[in-house]
Amino acid sequence: MQHVTQFRKSTLLLIFSLALVAISYALRPSSGFSGGAALAEWLFGPAEPPVPDIMPPAEQIGFWTNRLEPDTQDYISMTHLGRAYLLLAREAGDVGSYTRAEDALRRALELNRDYAPARSLLGSVLIVRHAFAEARENARIVLAEDPDDAQALAVAGDAALELGDYEAAKAAYDRLLELAPGGPVYSRLARLDWLYGRTDEAIEWMQRAAAEAVRLDIGGETLAWYRFQLGELYFQQGDVRSARKWYDESAQAFPGYYLAEAAMGKTAAAAGDLDQAIAVYEPLVRRLPRPEFIAFLGDLYALSGQPVAAQDQYEAMMFIQKLDASQQLPYNRQMALFLANHNIELDTALAYAESELAARQDIYAYDTLGWVLYRLGRYDEAAALSEKALALGTRDALLFYHAGMIAAARGEREEAETLLILALDLNPNFDLIQAAEARQKLLALSEQARSRQWSLLP
Repeated sequence: MQHVTQFRKSTLLLIFSLALVAISYALRPSSGFSGGAALAEWLFGPAEPPVPDIMPPAEQIGFWTNRLEPDTQDYISMTHLGRAYLLLAREAGDVGSYTRAEDALRRALELNRDYAPARSLLGSVLIVRHAFAEARENARIVLAEDPDDAQALAVAGDAALELGDYEAAKAAYDRLLELAPGGPVYSRLARLDWLYGRTDEAIEWMQRAAAEAVRLDIGGETLAWYRFQLGELYFQQGDVRSARKWYDESAQAFPGYYLAEAAMGKTAAAAGDLDQAIAVYEPLVRRLPRPEFIAFLGDLYALSGQPVAAQDQYEAMMFIQKLDASQQLPYNRQMALFLANHNIELDTALAYAESELAARQDIYAYDTLGWVLYRLGRYDEAAALSEKALALGTRDALLFYHAGMIAAARGEREEAETLLILALDLNPNFDLIQAAEARQKLLALSEQARSRQWSLLP
């Protein structure tokens, strides 16, 4: 009990400190190909790096900071400083670096509003903050002057993708592929193919990105990121062995990589080793109290028979509601799903889900709102939104599960069974708790069918 209490205190202290220090930050969204996540990971277009990029991001920050006087007019160095902060956020999940990146880039634009690199990189920060419309507008301004600006094309495509304009995203990525073929665009095309249900093509694109990084002797976080995404693609298809292989190679490319660490904990849980998963996630949450990590650890505790420890993590999740509106925005989807999954505070979950859809009209925003409405008993509305979520043909077990549960609630037994079986066949480990609910619902539907057959006998 003393261990649990101390862990709870340390976790809440970290979150509270995070909220105080980063007034307008956005956490780097959870990576992976499910849940509509994976935003900041695609933000860095194939632009030529400045010379100090051979340094680690922290050293780059020192280099560019030393070039700036208090009354500086050097918008170029200010832009490089902003980019260095973005890189630091990417490598370490350092949330405060997003705020510092935005500050530097906005300062650069104050000094020269027409400096395209600063505006394009600011668009990247805006995407992390989930200000997708503003990010798209920033990209539009740059592309009006130079239609072939690679960074602006990347931001334009990313913003369109998150706003549900998939054709515009494809057009931007296709043009980027013509101008600057390489890992940054290959990974974007992988995500687009995955959304359209073309999993094999998505894996091929990501393999190309990883292979090119090796060929060009690009290691570190960049190579680790591509390998991690390969692991995510395989995990989503239920291939835990291949996923573990790529997660391990990701960790080898960049030791201490937090995304690889989280993924290895996830595969341990998928293999039934909850103790190992907890051993991975406890220090990870202490270091990086990201909402998805906190919720996952809570579920691990719940499944391992530690309800008090689980409740501690769930309470930590609820702390996010105390953040101001600008800080809540990046968490809308995660909070709505967390509340709906645990069937608590559903009116609050609805507010989160509706706010998310207002800002971000991708398939996962429709799915999230549909899932909350299902929990509220508004099944017909939920079904209409679930249909939109499945419109692209995305092969995501979570989408199939939500659709199956909604169909069951509407009395569509055969449709529900088909969707739930599809979800579990595709990825039996799509969620620690929801996968178990899917199995329980299938069993109940089967029993209902047998009872109906017996009742029809003469």
